Amino acid sequence: MCALGSRSARDLSADILVAWEKTLPERRPSLASMAEDRIPPGIQERDRGLVREIVFGVVRWLPLLDRHIDRYLKKGPNIPLEVRTALRIAAYQILFLDRVPPYAAVNECVSGLGMAGQAWAKGLSNAVLRRIGERREALGIEAARIPDGLDALPPVERLAVLTAHPAWMVKRWVASWGMEAARAILHANNSRAPLVLRVNTLRISRARFMERLAAHGVHPVPGAYSRDALVLEGFTGNPSHLPGFRDGLFVVQDEGAQLVTFLLDPRPGERILDACAGLGGKTTHIAALMGDEGEVEALDPKASRLGLLRKNVERLGIRSIRVLPPAEVEAFAVSRTAPAYDRILVDAPCSGLGVIRRHPDIKWNRDEASIGRMAERQRAILDAAATLILPGGRIVYATCTLEPEETTGVVGGFLRDHPGWSVVHVDDVLEGAARQYATSAGALEIPPTSRGPDGFFAVHLMRGKRRRIDLS
Repeated sequence: MCALGSRSARDLSADILVAWEKTLPERRPSLASMAEDRIPPGIQERDRGLVREIVFGVVRWLPLLDRHIDRYLKKGPNIPLEVRTALRIAAYQILFLDRVPPYAAVNECVSGLGMAGQAWAKGLSNAVLRRIGERREALGIEAARIPDGLDALPPVERLAVLTAHPAWMVKRWVASWGMEAARAILHANNSRAPLVLRVNTLRISRARFMERLAAHGVHPVPGAYSRDALVLEGFTGNPSHLPGFRDGLFVVQDEGAQLVTFLLDPRPGERILDACAGLGGKTTHIAALMGDEGEVEALDPKASRLGLLRKNVERLGIRSIRVLPPAEVEAFAVSRTAPAYDRILVDAPCSGLGVIRRHPDIKWNRDEASIGRMAERQRAILDAAATLILPGGRIVYATCTLEPEETTGVVGGFLRDHPGWSVVHVDDVLEGAARQYATSAGALEIPPTSRGPDGFFAVHLMRGKRRRIDLS
């Protein structure tokens, strides 16, 4: 395995994984941010990609890897985390990376344990990993991934083991969508998401940006659902190293997230609030769709996010965005006591179960009770937003999850308690292939798939008299 200075990609991956495991789930930053914070600057893109492959792969398949490891552990499952992490990395290489010969993964693990002061575990690791490697040689890499003893498990538990998801999550989805639909979503969650860019149309057209990328040997394809999207399948490098990043020609944003902004349908000259702006992907898209004419106010409770948002706004060269200080988060405003906005985007904090393929750590950072807690918070934000909308104004409520408590439950309850509000059907706003994701009630619902956009739910709400639609 390649060396990063004096350390290998395996060693660096182990450090990231141990740090992630030692952090309580409710306090963990995203795995992506942990990885980026610990990958040394200036390393080659190939090396960065390998570290991310190992880290994300191990977390994605965590319980399945442990099941294989524990089958051959004579000492039992209680071994130090550092040793288990080394075994997980090697087992992932053996079972999921066909370019890594099993013997190489075994040797690297054993050698690494010796250098890390865990020499006592070298024999144990050698024995466990050689058995896993022999299984791969005998059965082939795909068949070797399937652990023994599954026939004795009930179907839902068996599916949870095979797809490396928490049992509560699998039971929930099978109950909601049926076995086959749930199976498709679980397999999609384990696929590698493509890199999707949103072209900054304030500075360059999509066609011209494609030409610029092609001149540097990068060949994306146009997005199927967003007119601003470009898709790079198989890209594993740092997007900030792509041509045009420093010039503010693009942001990284999945097509599902882009459709949420299109659903808001912002118009030049309007005053718009992004109530949960985060890093500003949708905030800056709103400004672009307005032609940078009007006023977009961005709000987020985390000052660190707002700092990054400001940097993105500056890089993209946008003038219409004003970032509000965190002190104004409480009830949305200190000075706003009357309706003030034409449109508000509530991209609500949620369980994130629709974007697991990009963030596999979500599987292990959530429990079923958290869904209800999220729904209460979401409803409070939506209620507060409604007080700030002008007559005839619009709100788009969106989540990157499809859980009913967080989607139709929140919106249905809101409509029951706010008789002056109604749903604007997706077909009245979106065009083309995006309309296939319209529900019968007029909401946007994108199920997670391996080839399509991330999983999202969104609904366009209007303050005024329209046809009422029951979303409950």
